[in-house]
Amino acid sequence: MLDYDPFSHEVMEDPWPFYTRLRSESPVYYLEKYDTWFLSRFEDIWNSTKNDVFTAERGVSPEMVLLKAAPPPEPVFSMLDMPRQRDYRRLLVPPYMRRRVAEWETRVRAIVRETLDPLLAKQRFDVYADLADPVATRVIGDLIGLPTAQAMPLRELVGTLFRRTPGQVGTSPEGEQARVGLMTQIMEIVGDRAKRGDDGGKDHIAVMLRTEVEGKAMTHSMIAAAVFTMLVTGAEVVPLAVANTAYYLWQQPDQRRQLVEDPSLVPHAFAESLRYDQPTNLLGRFVAREVELRGERLRPGQGVMFLWASGNRDEHEFERADTFDISRRPRRSLSYGHGIHKCIGEHLGNLEGRLILEELLAAAPGYEVDAGGTERAYSEFLHGYRAVPIETSR
Repeated sequence: MLDYDPFSHEVMEDPWPFYTRLRSESPVYYLEKYDTWFLSRFEDIWNSTKNDVFTAERGVSPEMVLLKAAPPPEPVFSMLDMPRQRDYRRLLVPPYMRRRVAEWETRVRAIVRETLDPLLAKQRFDVYADLADPVATRVIGDLIGLPTAQAMPLRELVGTLFRRTPGQVGTSPEGEQARVGLMTQIMEIVGDRAKRGDDGGKDHIAVMLRTEVEGKAMTHSMIAAAVFTMLVTGAEVVPLAVANTAYYLWQQPDQRRQLVEDPSLVPHAFAESLRYDQPTNLLGRFVAREVELRGERLRPGQGVMFLWASGNRDEHEFERADTFDISRRPRRSLSYGHGIHKCIGEHLGNLEGRLILEELLAAAPGYEVDAGGTERAYSEFLHGYRAVPIETSR
């Protein structure tokens, strides 16, 4: 009997066997305790993200969809359907367009080198905690309008918010305190920026403070909620993806050698890592109008979770789906989502991943992973390695 629960210890420890069985035995799977459906096949997720019978406006996170936590009282761009989302996308998307992101390459590479050089001198460091995490936090902090001195402590609170222990379902009391502290500090930062007046800045906070959406000015709490969302997505996904890639390349020395000899292949390796071990495990919606999917009837008000990580390992979409292969060139992917809620930071994430890996492989092409020191995220929401200690020699 298939016994899947995203909060169970077994699934948090190793979801892949469960995903294989879900795709094979019950690709549209219902859990009565959460009144929620789970979609595990690529094609179903791909199509459902474009289907307006599902709404994001009641929430998208596991806590909101599965545990029925209330969504924020004011609009958050990541939880709005079209056409309401349009104004927010016009406001927030431009810095993340491919051409604009390309202009960041020199700046991001400099941040990577500033972070990496002192680590190389030590000849031992953690790819996640010491390299990728501070780089990603600095980059998204710059875009949001948070100086590094502000961004790094906020990033620590994000980590506490998403930390899980065996038996925990949803956010811990410590996590809730971190959430309150995080939002309180962001509100103070937004308030301080508002008091200083319009400085003509191009960072997100500056732009949101002077731009109307849906015909009115954004409140400070709306801006704070948007900053929270960007900080979480900007600082969580890239570090996991980079650490994953470093680990899998160490496991596959022939593939790593190819990248060292031909750095133009690095983007393909990063893309394959995102597919093979997707950091964003699952997100959801609610059923707005009754719909039938693979013979199952999904009714209004029920939750539906998109198992992104399962979809990206779907053997119906990818040959040798459970194999890490940098020569893979898939025609489509769920790594950044799909449809109107696709992650706006796709190009930025790819740039950061590429530059960190290029610099790491150039400086330490033969790095060794301390396998005993590796640690995977224990979470219903996030996948990947939170610790990948490596040894280098210069």
